[in-house]
Amino acid sequence: MASRPPDALAPPPGNPRFPLLDPLRAVAALCIVVTHTAGWSGFNAAHALGAWTARLDCGVAIFFVLSGFLLYRPFVAARLDGRDRPRVARYARRRALRILPAYWTALIAVAVLMPRDAPGVFGPHWWAYFGLLQSWSSATILGGLGVAWSLSVEAAFYVLLPFYALGMARLLRGRTRDGQARVELAFLAVTAVLAAGSRTVMHVADPGSPYLNTLPGTWAWFCGGLSLAVLSAWGSQHLRLARDHAYAFWAAAFGFLTVAAWGAGLPRVLGEPYRTAPLAAEHVLYLGIAVCLVAPATVRDRMPLLRARPLVWLGLVSYGIFLYHQPFVGRLLAIRDHSPVAGYVWYTLAVAAAAIACAAVSYYLVERPLLRFKEPQRARGTGGSSARARSRALAAKPES
Repeated sequence: MASRPPDALAPPPGNPRFPLLDPLRAVAALCIVVTHTAGWSGFNAAHALGAWTARLDCGVAIFFVLSGFLLYRPFVAARLDGRDRPRVARYARRRALRILPAYWTALIAVAVLMPRDAPGVFGPHWWAYFGLLQSWSSATILGGLGVAWSLSVEAAFYVLLPFYALGMARLLRGRTRDGQARVELAFLAVTAVLAAGSRTVMHVADPGSPYLNTLPGTWAWFCGGLSLAVLSAWGSQHLRLARDHAYAFWAAAFGFLTVAAWGAGLPRVLGEPYRTAPLAAEHVLYLGIAVCLVAPATVRDRMPLLRARPLVWLGLVSYGIFLYHQPFVGRLLAIRDHSPVAGYVWYTLAVAAAAIACAAVSYYLVERPLLRFKEPQRARGTGGSSARARSRALAAKPES
């Protein structure tokens, strides 16, 4: 596979490419597939390894940290370098083309072909599902494509981000480059703590509230990505530990996962209610997992485990894996036999294979053709050639 990504997936002109982050998307998507098959098949409760598979829903936190980093970095880099910030219209077009066509296609396809796996899509709340607003109400949060509640949170973050970037620019105006970075990192740390605390308060007040699955309720995870973006734009020396000790960071991520699996008192059975303290611990541990996984990939361009061609390709189609896997989780459950491990493995492989097949069709027929329109037409002509050249030069060697 070529080292340079398809033009459709290139970063905004003038910004570096982080080639190891696409494979991490595949890791996040596969984590979600595995935790869903493990939960539906009973593997979580039946086998010791289920303690870990039950906690692979941390894939959602990984996605949020990736979004926070990749989407905010062009904004914060422009501010710290004294350049014009990215235009909101261009940013909005790129986000809409990246998310909506594939999502709407999946939503309609599943609702038509497997209606029990996408309830309510053509009902009175259709606008919530098509508008990615379902996470804000307990009446809609699990309707449509059930997994898309997190996509609804992402969409809210996309809307907020330009306003956040503008607010930071005004708040930090007149400060030195170092001062801007330090104040913003402190601000993110404080708001992350407040957001995590608000989750705890809301869970005590109303355990069934959808607040925990909204942007305010998951803000701490986005703060992890935003903080990495600030550190990266400030200077790669500020992520030196992650660069020099990448595998130690990954070991720490597995350590956090193990604590969540065995030391936090978290449930392993689908539908079992969460107690407040374990829920708060899970949120913080998942943030640690996601940041420790993502941080090394923001300052390195070579890590053998992430440069494997199958994993890179899975990263390209990972959005479709996420969108399409859930209907197969229930429909292929009969594949699981009475063998607690082998039956689960075959079942998971079947679900993954079906989801990957749908994801490939989605990527090559829906996503990639439309993503070519992310940049204005004038950027495709001679006037955009220098911008593309700078982008490709940066893509060849990310900051390290």
